[in-house]
Amino acid sequence: MGESNGFDFAVGGSFPPRPTGNVREQMKQGAFTLAQSEAATASLLMKGGSVVDAYARGHLRLLEPSPPIQGAPTSLTDYTSALPGVPPEVAWGYFVRNPGPVFESAGIRIQPSTVALTDGAKVFLEEKGPPPVWAPVSFRLEAETNTVHITTLDGHPLRGTNRFVFEDDGEGGTRLRQYSAFQGSSPATAVGLMLMDPIERQHDIWRGVHSHLHDTLVSR
Repeated sequence: MGESNGFDFAVGGSFPPRPTGNVREQMKQGAFTLAQSEAATASLLMKGGSVVDAYARGHLRLLEPSPPIQGAPTSLTDYTSALPGVPPEVAWGYFVRNPGPVFESAGIRIQPSTVALTDGAKVFLEEKGPPPVWAPVSFRLEAETNTVHITTLDGHPLRGTNRFVFEDDGEGGTRLRQYSAFQGSSPATAVGLMLMDPIERQHDIWRGVHSHLHDTLVSR
């Protein structure tokens, strides 16, 4: 699947991502991460549902954006892929109207359940793990430029941003460019690096998303 989408990526900046922020900030982020990991475990045991959705909505109201701290070492990854014959506005519209299938293609469930993205929407990206993770993010939509901005929220294991730009390839199709910038949010990042390879997992997630967009839209 996705063999002909030309998926590729380049890395730069500082690797591996280091925890950033002062001690107080890192402790705050670590406490949110732990609480959200426990919620993710409960969500998996309960298999989602209205109770989980209600809890997720309430908790998300407490969370503020957690973008990279300016001036601190930052890990950078640029992903690219091709959607031949699919106009940028069509590809962008599918991404925005079908976040569930888009992220499920990478083994991620959205909590609370979300039919379509709206500007300013906050959700958890749920991963089974181990360990289970509720990674909170917010979305900003730019229809005029066919761009989707994703920013992490308090308690995400990484402080970061992802910018998806659906560009006209000049031949009636789309070149998808994704710009990723991230740092560690707390000492939990260092622990995660010892237990697993979260960076490789990130690559797998975005490879799955890019492949899903290609396999769904190009085959239409």
